[in-house]
Amino acid sequence: MKIVITGTPGTGKSTVAKRLGSWLQMPVVFLNDYAKKNELIIGKKDYSDVVDVARMKKLLDKEKDCIVEGHLACEFGLRGALALVLRCDPDVLRERMIHRGYGEDKIRDNLDCEALDYCSINAEKHYKRAFDVDTTNRSIDGTVRKCLDILDGKSGGDSIDFSGYLLKRF
Repeated sequence: MKIVITGTPGTGKSTVAKRLGSWLQMPVVFLNDYAKKNELIIGKKDYSDVVDVARMKKLLDKEKDCIVEGHLACEFGLRGALALVLRCDPDVLRERMIHRGYGEDKIRDNLDCEALDYCSINAEKHYKRAFDVDTTNRSIDGTVRKCLDILDGKSGGDSIDFSGYLLKRF
């Protein structure tokens, strides 16, 4: 089984993937590292690496059971994978991004993506099973428990609507 953990930067993907991987005794593939290791970076645009997503997908489809972590994972589907899309209220996400030292343009772009459900919509398009998990007011352990409930079929994920953020912005 492959589990994809995706979402905008700052939603908790890496931390949740590590904890879930430990809990499930599954290896975690971090897409940023994977892209570098497999020479999948084909350029730069603005403040980000440009990755050969088609080649990345081909390589990842060959991987055995694992957790795949990264915001790019919503851009393509992996055979038989279940996707967990970590989400966070844009106002809280802004603080997390500022704390990480992100520039204002990158913050604005990512907050707009979060409010517009970008990762969720793409994950639903590419995966037969995609579930939103709201990390806004959950601890890491609470988020992992929610993910485990989804994996066990005890939860259908969270219903999330951050579109009101866009109204506040304009």
